[in-house]
Amino acid sequence: MTKIKANIIPLKKPGKTKAFFICLFIASFLWLIHALNTVYTENFKVDVSFVNVPVHRQPVEPLPERLSIDVKASGLKLSLLMLNKPFKKLEIDFNNLKALNRNQAYVLSGSQLNLNSIFKIETQVKHISPDTLYFKENTGFQKTVPVKVPMYIQYAPGYACLKPLVQPAFVTIWGDTSAVKKTDTIYTTALQMNQVKESFSKTLTLIKPQNNLYTGLNEVSVQVQVDKLIEQEILIPVHSIGGTKGRAMNIFPPRVKLRYTTLQNNMELADTAHFKALIDEGKVNKQNNKYKVFLGTVPNNITVMSMEPKEVEVLIFKQ
Repeated sequence: MTKIKANIIPLKKPGKTKAFFICLFIASFLWLIHALNTVYTENFKVDVSFVNVPVHRQPVEPLPERLSIDVKASGLKLSLLMLNKPFKKLEIDFNNLKALNRNQAYVLSGSQLNLNSIFKIETQVKHISPDTLYFKENTGFQKTVPVKVPMYIQYAPGYACLKPLVQPAFVTIWGDTSAVKKTDTIYTTALQMNQVKESFSKTLTLIKPQNNLYTGLNEVSVQVQVDKLIEQEILIPVHSIGGTKGRAMNIFPPRVKLRYTTLQNNMELADTAHFKALIDEGKVNKQNNKYKVFLGTVPNNITVMSMEPKEVEVLIFKQ
């Protein structure tokens, strides 16, 4: 019986260099899996702002602008947190904080702060620094003053804005009596923008004019409504003031044409009744016996471009 010999091809062993890198890759992969599942504690810095600050109490130390937060989580979650940087500013409402010692101190804890809104992932907070905000009773004279925003805004051609809305428009200040009496306005940091053609809102920091003055707020919000400018024309009647009773008069022409600009969708047809064109019978141009037309009232948020004619004639009849 004939025996059949099979051709067996021996497997080629990998070289030493190739085997080294294969082992290195496997070891790195196993280390990565282990690291992602291991629990660590990492520190994160988060910018904060405060609302509903106690008005009639003074913070012992200035309210922090940033919190230091120790987070305990797996390596995978911490890696995801790193990808979410920079975190958006965290708003802290004093109405949601735990008050101690008759509102002399407020505790900051992970359960009271909406950290998930900025971390985008559920985590375990180990410690927050500072973890307590201390207050004391206001001392000295106090009063309420308006807030003003220095605005340096250049709008894109064909755009304009309504009057900016500042919230709150007034703040309470307290401290040294003489310093409070000298302060009639609190200003914010300047608002500078160029080529603006969309509505916007900004948060601005209040500037204390003196160190011995205190405010219940650190920031205010400013909302500016921006829209396109449109040009319109309207005919309005001319009325007389300063005349003598018992006389009839005719004004020619009886109406003048106004060209004005206003924000789109900001003025209704009924608002045109607020235009008042007037002449003063006691002020005649002796050179041509005509009377100058002027505007007595003008609706808000409009800009008058021209008025024609600028002078009218008057015929007066005795009755």
